[in-house]
Amino acid sequence: MSDLLKLLRQHGLSELACQFAAYIDRKEQGMRPVVSMTAAILSEAIAEGHVCLNLHQLPTFCQPLKSVLPDSVADWMEILSQAKTVGQPGDYTPLILTEQGLVYLYRYYRDEQDVARLIQQRLQPVDDIDIEQLNADLSRWTSVIGGTDWQKVAVAVALTRQFAVISGGPGTGKTTIVLSMLNSLQQQFPDLHIGLAAPTGKAAARLQQSISAQHPYEVKTLHRLLGITEHNDQGRYHAERPLPLDVLIIDEASMVDISLMAKLMRALSPSARLILLGDSQQLASVESGAVLANLSDEQQGQFSAEFSEQFPELDIPVSENSAPSTLLNSFVRLQHSYRFDKDSAIGQLAKQVNEGDVLAALALLNPSVNDIWSDSDEKQQQRCFMAGYQSFIEAVESKQSPQQVVQAFDTFRILAALKQGPQSVLSVNRLLMRLLAQRGWRTSLPFYAGRPIMITQNDYRQRLFNGDTGIILHDETGQLRACFCFDEEVRWVPINRLPAHETAFAMTVHKSQGSEFDSVSILLPDEISPILNRELLYTAITRAKQQVFILSKEVTLRHTIQTRHQRESGLKRHLMNENQNH
Repeated sequence: MSDLLKLLRQHGLSELACQFAAYIDRKEQGMRPVVSMTAAILSEAIAEGHVCLNLHQLPTFCQPLKSVLPDSVADWMEILSQAKTVGQPGDYTPLILTEQGLVYLYRYYRDEQDVARLIQQRLQPVDDIDIEQLNADLSRWTSVIGGTDWQKVAVAVALTRQFAVISGGPGTGKTTIVLSMLNSLQQQFPDLHIGLAAPTGKAAARLQQSISAQHPYEVKTLHRLLGITEHNDQGRYHAERPLPLDVLIIDEASMVDISLMAKLMRALSPSARLILLGDSQQLASVESGAVLANLSDEQQGQFSAEFSEQFPELDIPVSENSAPSTLLNSFVRLQHSYRFDKDSAIGQLAKQVNEGDVLAALALLNPSVNDIWSDSDEKQQQRCFMAGYQSFIEAVESKQSPQQVVQAFDTFRILAALKQGPQSVLSVNRLLMRLLAQRGWRTSLPFYAGRPIMITQNDYRQRLFNGDTGIILHDETGQLRACFCFDEEVRWVPINRLPAHETAFAMTVHKSQGSEFDSVSILLPDEISPILNRELLYTAITRAKQQVFILSKEVTLRHTIQTRHQRESGLKRHLMNENQNH
């Protein structure tokens, strides 16, 4: 075993992967090193966000190990099938091997299977909806675009199906759809118990702000909704004690991983409806899985003639496909952006990055286009950062009102791919602190006027959530405190009561999900990194409403646009199997 561990460490596999290999090796009594190596590779793949290991298509980090792996997938599967730690679907063993050559940890196989089964149970219409009333509601909603109004179709799907997925990019009207759904649901079912949730505190707070003027519902984080805490990771609600809800609406669903989705779906009563909203093109969840992306592939978005005929004014196209999609009548892709018009350079760039069109994207990134450009010069980067924060710097230095300071800060943000190392959040924060110190800012102190901070841990008592940003400022008494602005509310928090936080001139692209700014600077590292892919760049670009500056070498940018990060998962296959069984 020591030779195997040495080999794994030599090729850069994590200590966790090595220890898991050692555990499997002990169970196999040292007889099957291939099984232990498979366990290590699976552990590493899970750390990269995959739900399983596809023996037919190994992750890139496996390339150096190929010489010590079986010559064929058939041989590999044969060796695994004889191991006592490897079972087939239905067995209770540490590892599960499917006939398609997918290797899972038992827990992830069960999670994926449960999600597919519980979705399948809901792929049916709602019985008691008044279609005539719904058509009347939709007709009162004025269309601003020609052709099929996908916002209206989304509301129709959400109200008539037990399970609905609504996917759309920034500015496609997802919040408007939530409000319309709530209005129609309340009108038709006044006694309905409706829940709203989002994966993060920041996303929940933003949805709360969007609906609070019209609706009294409290939007919760998924963990809070389920009663999951650090002391109880199973949650207060589960299959034996389901959530007291008739409808659950989840925003920013792209950030929900497979295990959390499984816990959520187990905790819903069989009759409860589930509506997922999000952008399937965005970065996937931090943990394993890409549930929304798996549910949003190109086969989805099909409608039957029967469904289309229920809504004659909506002009819903009928599927010609003889083999209907698994989510027939349950999936809507919003296709019109109300934020970016067809001539918007940002909208075009996002589309080209999404499609992996390197040449078209690079052609857009030139100085003749006012609202987007790319540059890798270090001095130019510094000028870009300082120019972006100029109005914020002036607001702090001229002691403008707290609202004006926070507002000025929130017009611009630097988004980095990496948290640490060169061209990272950490290096940019240090650079800006150094540049501001030259202007007389007291950045060497732990807290100084003008220091932007981001909360990194939810604090329900202070009503501060992971991702919230504030500014350290002097209050009316001259004391340094943290100032947060939520709509019209200014909230001062004593420094000694702040939850965990960090300096936030720059933030990671992951942390920026759900936020929007007038302008963003996107910083990519000089060195090619596994984290770089088109989903990351698309997410960063679509945070901007007016201007995008990409600070990157061309070779890095090309690689990022060309690289698509697809997480291995069997969810679609599980859904198809469940579909065939019904």
